[in-house]
Amino acid sequence: MKRLLTSLLLGAASLALSGADFLKSLPGVSAIVSGYESADSVARRLGALPLCPIEGLWQMTDGGALFAVERAEPSTKIAPARLRMVMVRSPYRSVRPGTVIGHLQPTPKPGVYEARLYSDFARRSGLSVPRGFTLTLNADASTMTIEPFKFLLKVNVFRLLPYMYRRVIEPQKSRPDGLSGAVKVAPATDGHPLSPIYL
Repeated sequence: MKRLLTSLLLGAASLALSGADFLKSLPGVSAIVSGYESADSVARRLGALPLCPIEGLWQMTDGGALFAVERAEPSTKIAPARLRMVMVRSPYRSVRPGTVIGHLQPTPKPGVYEARLYSDFARRSGLSVPRGFTLTLNADASTMTIEPFKFLLKVNVFRLLPYMYRRVIEPQKSRPDGLSGAVKVAPATDGHPLSPIYL
């Protein structure tokens, strides 16, 4: 019995490590893949496949960028789905269709995904600076919130200055958490949170 439990724990640990390796395999600078020049063709291709809830075409609520989430490699019974996020249409001309934005995979919490996404523009080479994010789907998988990982340590160098030179008022973030995200465009879901209702 102990051997069985030990082998199960070792198998789970190796799967967890392989998942972390997949997220860390995102290169320092983005790559471009073909087949994402037309949103309609991407939607048709995804519509013909069996999809997990996060797969599909998504549109950012701020800026309107359109991106696809799809499997980067086939999932098996013992390995979780490994997905990638690819730009289809960007408000920035420097980000071309087919630019890989990041990697993601499911967590043990339903509807919650861990991701490594590019967070900055490199002038010549595309997107850069991969960082950790949490992606959370709502109940009907029609919207997704995207939140960066939070850092627990904060260094305030102004504390080293004498009292007279310290800041009296420090600006605080006023925007609540959970407002950055995207709405699923295709395949269509039953929930359409941003569609107007006509009476």
